[in-house]
Amino acid sequence: MFRMHIPEGFEGQIHYVIPRHFLQTVEHYPLLHALFPTDIGWYPAARYHYRERPLGAPEHILIYCVAGSGWATLRQETIAVPAGHALIIPSGEPHIYGASLHDPWTIHWLHFRGETAYQFVQHLQPGDYVLPVHEKAHAPIVETFQECYEALENGFTMRQMIFCALTIQRLLAWLFFANPAFQSEASPLPRAIERILAYLRDHVDQRLSLADMAQQADLSVSHFSYLFRLHMGVSPVDYFIHLKMQYACYRSEE
Repeated sequence: MFRMHIPEGFEGQIHYVIPRHFLQTVEHYPLLHALFPTDIGWYPAARYHYRERPLGAPEHILIYCVAGSGWATLRQETIAVPAGHALIIPSGEPHIYGASLHDPWTIHWLHFRGETAYQFVQHLQPGDYVLPVHEKAHAPIVETFQECYEALENGFTMRQMIFCALTIQRLLAWLFFANPAFQSEASPLPRAIERILAYLRDHVDQRLSLADMAQQADLSVSHFSYLFRLHMGVSPVDYFIHLKMQYACYRSEE
């Protein structure tokens, strides 16, 4: 059965793609290099909306579904994206997503990158791509998107880019740090960190490299190192050394 696929071009849509040559001139500006948008928009009742990126996107992607529903396929698993939920796709992650055929989604969407962008994305549990948005956070998030649309109405200037860059930090702050629906579901420690802490305790008498630890956590070395330091306050290697010292002291007292 033939199914129509439409990447964009929906009645009433808002769609801004920041010119790449302009991004190259501004992305190293002090107020922009940490976090900035590359594309942003609004697709109302986006019937047949569909995007497939076998190699992922160079930017992180945020899709906030405010009505209807959609779906996404990542790592060979298809997940639902209902209204009141946000889909986060890390850069470089192969993916497919689209609107429900029977109840197509209405979405605000954003592509963003920068030196601190990945640190926001890492607040998701490994393998989790969809998070609920509490009604308390809904209005500020939507208002922030609308502020960006209004700022970009008359073209792209350094002034507008700085405003949008600072504004999307507020958007992500609401999504990750002032969103009770997300906070209530987040455990004090990510599952990957809980798993590796138990593994280190069980293998304290062995020599383990940082790569060994990351492999056990099923994370990249950089992601694992950042996540471990974020939650434990020290690097994985320093933590393991301290654990070994504690173990040695315990054995000497036996």
